[in-house]
Amino acid sequence: MICRSCYRAILPGGVFCPHCGARTAAVEPAAAPTSPVAAGRDGGAWNNPWEERAGRGPLAAFAETLQQTLFHPVAFFRGTAPDRGAGAALLYAVLVGTISIAVAFLWQRALGERIAEEFSGRYFDFFGRLPVLAGLSVFLPIGVALGTVVWAAVLHVSLAVLGGARGSYTTTLKAVCYSSSATAFNVFPVCGAAIGAVWQIVVQVIGMRELHRTSTARAFWAWFLPFVVAICLAAALVVAAMFGLLKFWQEFSGGRFEV
Repeated sequence: MICRSCYRAILPGGVFCPHCGARTAAVEPAAAPTSPVAAGRDGGAWNNPWEERAGRGPLAAFAETLQQTLFHPVAFFRGTAPDRGAGAALLYAVLVGTISIAVAFLWQRALGERIAEEFSGRYFDFFGRLPVLAGLSVFLPIGVALGTVVWAAVLHVSLAVLGGARGSYTTTLKAVCYSSSATAFNVFPVCGAAIGAVWQIVVQVIGMRELHRTSTARAFWAWFLPFVVAICLAAALVVAAMFGLLKFWQEFSGGRFEV
């Protein structure tokens, strides 16, 4: 116990402080500051179902993470630690991405056969061949993982250029990994993939904004900037190719071409 008057340590149970004579009142020591790894954005504990799957069970954690990222992304990312758990996030992205793409292949096969029957045509069942299925089962998860890692690197560089990267590459990677939940819309044929692509962009922007503690504008432009750069590079290549063809034509036809 600590005396509220002189702030000296006293034995519990006494009525008066033996040092200053004041009536004793217990003052609890100040609580140690909570570690940023153990506390969420609003001061509570981090609450990411997938990263706590050991206590919840993998299936329940997967389903809960899928539901939260699809329908409550803001609350989900605010309860996600930005600086740890990248391996778990990448595993989640590989699982949901592989399953979603496999479902899309199944829909493509089913619809392809149906269209062939309607128009009396022949459908080439490419994905029904055993070697193709074996190759997909091996290389599809690897492709999903590599695509996720590379795209996260591109987004992190873009966000850093715009001054919005307050976290590390791990932070951006987690935003990209958990946004892959939107590929689950592939279970709906025809329009599911388009809806999932749009919603994945939205979840990625929200994830970068919440995990990096930046603005919505910076997160969106960080996502859009790589496409602007790609379009500019493609336009420059087209212009260079056109000038090259014109110069070749002028030389071939005996004329002169100067830039």
